[in-house]
Amino acid sequence: MFHNVFGPVPSRRLGRSLGVNVVPLKYCNFNCIYCQLGRTKHVINDLRMFYPPEDIIRELEIAVRTRDYDYLTFIGDGEPTLYAGLGKLIQWARDNQDKPLAILTNGAKLIDENVRAWLSELDVVKVSTDAGSERTFRLINRPPHRDITFDKFIEGIERFREVFSGQIWTEVMLVHGVNDNEDEIERIGDALSRYRPDRVYMMVPTRPPAEPWVKPPTSDVLMNLARVLSRYVNSDRIFIIDYIERGGVSYR
Repeated sequence: MFHNVFGPVPSRRLGRSLGVNVVPLKYCNFNCIYCQLGRTKHVINDLRMFYPPEDIIRELEIAVRTRDYDYLTFIGDGEPTLYAGLGKLIQWARDNQDKPLAILTNGAKLIDENVRAWLSELDVVKVSTDAGSERTFRLINRPPHRDITFDKFIEGIERFREVFSGQIWTEVMLVHGVNDNEDEIERIGDALSRYRPDRVYMMVPTRPPAEPWVKPPTSDVLMNLARVLSRYVNSDRIFIIDYIERGGVSYR
């Protein structure tokens, strides 16, 4: 019975994803209004050794030999880049199996040079960019630490882009009445143009969110916002994940 390794599970973006959960519920440096895991219970922005990396490696040694998967994906029941043993796990995975490596992160710790070095060994880094301004950043992602500003958040991803040879995928989670207007999408587009993501997934809340008042925009609004975003990102890099979970479609 594994504690940290699970799957593979089907993923719309990563095929059969063998997951490695490195952070317990819910240690995070964001408190996003839409999070399906609920409100952040443990507000931190420093690295913690939540689990002995040797224990996770023992699980991985079995899983990579016995399970068929397309990606090995690092995640957390909080923010995975807060795990102090992440670099050791990534290096082990790079040296001991041949499938591509990914991480699902909010991106806030990319301002840290050590975290950038760890993640530079991956093939896909999925970050979030739900806002294009400090005000909306505070409204939707609600970073509890005041030293996590929107400008530093984007700067960290920009710096990572300079050293990373893999793919950066971005999720933009759209919430009705918060960031689903053209002005904010213009600002998000400007932020994305600063670090040039390889893919942009436009998302809406599909599971019970942290705040009960969070609602998705309509499909018509979503398509219009995709048209606005295509002024900043090539349209063939924009994917819309339908809010009733019919799957992803490429916006043209």
